Amino acid sequence: MLYFCHMKCKIIAFLLVLMISFDGMSQVSARVMQVKDGDTYVLKVNESLKTVRLLNVDAPELNQSWGLQAQAKVRNLILGKYVTYEYVKTDLYDRELGRIKIGKRSLDSLLIRNGWAWHYINFNRSKKLEQLMKRASDRKLGLWECGKENVCPPWHFREYNAKFRFRYCRGCNAL
Repeated sequence: MLYFCHMKCKIIAFLLVLMISFDGMSQVSARVMQVKDGDTYVLKVNESLKTVRLLNVDAPELNQSWGLQAQAKVRNLILGKYVTYEYVKTDLYDRELGRIKIGKRSLDSLLIRNGWAWHYINFNRSKKLEQLMKRASDRKLGLWECGKENVCPPWHFREYNAKFRFRYCRGCNAL
């Protein structure tokens, strides 16, 4: 009898650990309430608002070349719509990092395919996303409209002072 109780406790503990570990990977339906920039959104999940940063991409900053255009394109695509959201983790700025799908399509792929964001290679090594970015740059879509030489990834833009931003991050204005 004692052995049966001991095994039962182990099974219950295992199931509890399993439930906790899958909690962060659950997908929920959410409504897009705001598009803060190309890769950060406010989602309404149940009755709470969550600021979510999309994984795998880095969109231009709002004050960067193509930043406002990327925000407008994403806003037209998802604002007010229901999406599937999967929480992954929280970042240093207390934003939730996650994956978002519109129907069956991943939002990160859509942004990269259309040239609205970079594949964030510092944190993701997906060959598919890498190929989508190469195709968008070859076709001069979105932020790539003036060619590969005239783009400045946001991770550099954020690091540069005003002088370097003016020199290296002017986009099509550099021509």
